[in-house]
Amino acid sequence: MLRPALTKGLAVLSAAAIATAGIVTAILAGDAPPVLALIVGIPFAALIPLALAALLRTRITLTPDELIERGPFSKKRRPRSQIAEVVQATIIVPERAHGENLFVLDPHRNPLFRISTAPYTHEDLGRLIRALDVPHAHLKTPIRAKDFTADYPNLITKTEKHPYRLAFAVIAVACVVAIGLALTLR
Repeated sequence: MLRPALTKGLAVLSAAAIATAGIVTAILAGDAPPVLALIVGIPFAALIPLALAALLRTRITLTPDELIERGPFSKKRRPRSQIAEVVQATIIVPERAHGENLFVLDPHRNPLFRISTAPYTHEDLGRLIRALDVPHAHLKTPIRAKDFTADYPNLITKTEKHPYRLAFAVIAVACVVAIGLALTLR
């Protein structure tokens, strides 16, 4: 069973708490109305129990029959007999932090699991990969999402392949809504 590394989890919890306290303190110290501290502080404070839930509930379990990935709010199970290959890669997506992922594939190279390796130690991931006892490809250098799909299609979402399309769509919708509101409020 793999659990997130406690030190990494505590670092995330500490960062969330410090960021919440810092933002609320900055708002209260400034000229902004105190209600703004509540409006901004509550969503930031809500991140702390979510991070705690992720730290306490997230785990990967490998049994003789299946691989189980449990998140804070979900559980995904796949028969171990379906696992044919593991690919470990750092995918680069512009304007977003990139991190290493572990893709667990079926015999047709379709994804069974996509596991972010960030919360786990390298030793735990190595033990999982060895225990799966299937071919393992580890791409040593970071790779762009678009280039990764040339060798491994169907593993990356369309948003990751074309990150600017989503951003432009969101901006376009926001502009249309703003123009519509401006015209109706005249």
